[in-house]
Amino acid sequence: MRKWSSRGFFAGRAADMLVVMIISCFAFSLSAQEKQQVQLEQLRQRISRLQEQVAAQEKSESSALEFLRTMDEQIDLTSRLVGQMKREEQKKRQNIMALEKSLQKNEGELKRLRDLSAKRMVYFYKYGRMREIELLLSARSVTQIVHWAEFQQRLSDNERRIIAGISEKKAMASKQRGQIASELAEEQRLLSEKQRDEEALKQRRAQRQDVLKKVRKDKAYYKMQLAESEKAAERIKELIAKATIKEEESPVPFISNVDFAKLRGNLPWPLDGKIISQYGTYRHPVLKTETQRLGIDIAAQPGSEVRCVAPGRVTAITWQRGHGNLLIVSHSSGYFTIYTHLAEIMVTPDEPVDAGHVLGTIGDNGGEAPILHFEVWQRFQHMNPEEWLR
Repeated sequence: MRKWSSRGFFAGRAADMLVVMIISCFAFSLSAQEKQQVQLEQLRQRISRLQEQVAAQEKSESSALEFLRTMDEQIDLTSRLVGQMKREEQKKRQNIMALEKSLQKNEGELKRLRDLSAKRMVYFYKYGRMREIELLLSARSVTQIVHWAEFQQRLSDNERRIIAGISEKKAMASKQRGQIASELAEEQRLLSEKQRDEEALKQRRAQRQDVLKKVRKDKAYYKMQLAESEKAAERIKELIAKATIKEEESPVPFISNVDFAKLRGNLPWPLDGKIISQYGTYRHPVLKTETQRLGIDIAAQPGSEVRCVAPGRVTAITWQRGHGNLLIVSHSSGYFTIYTHLAEIMVTPDEPVDAGHVLGTIGDNGGEAPILHFEVWQRFQHMNPEEWLR
């Protein structure tokens, strides 16, 4: 019989936190692109640690529930990584297109300068210095000679500019060709990594399904879900508290001055779908206990885009047990909207967003019906989202 153990779990989490802290120390002086690379590396290292835990738990005496928890986090973070890889690949394609357009422009200008220089050389070959001597001898006054000399100087200066322009455009075109080659190589690398990560994600989901079939027969699984939901509420309060303090210390204006409080009953839906779980008290069908739902669950097709419901700023992007990939947007008047069970995430922390801005997509929710869990908070008070949606 296979043995399970949770001993390696907490050691692994500590190692993950240490890696994140070390990498984050260098992030303050980095460019946006370099910060993105740091975030990708952080995700990869966390996923790698989780894979080690999965392998260790398979050989040890840990519970299937702990094993499932580890796999949940690994799958959600891998989905996030794949999403970031897709965006990086798209950026590379856009960079390549921009470079190719600029290269075409510079090569066209280079051709024009070369043609102009060739015409000057043909003229000089045909007429040589004799033409200039004839013009000089035909001058009727000193003033004409002076004007002629000034004109010759301007021609000489223009010739030098043409030659310098040819040299500059050649160097620029050569540099852009090198940049295009480099961007193409990087795009190919990103594509290969993304395909590898997608294949790994597919395998992990299949493995999770096997474990899930077993634990669903156990009440402990549902108790775990219930406990995680209760802890999730406290964690959300902590994230809101951090965001509130940050906003008070260094307030940043939103994209729009729309008062969120006045949008009650008129918010757009975060995605097209159907509400399958409502806000409020509900009785658990297996445990026969009552608990509080802090938001609503909206079922939709896998890959459906999740959109921001009002102007605001991305306050937090994190992973949370029971909620998976979680994203919080802060709005005016101390309001927050919460989006969980995201697969891919299309925004970054502190990014300003407007109503309709794509925040991410929903995934398969561990083999169950794909859902978005959506909440509305005012400071530390959760509210019924259905009363806010139009």
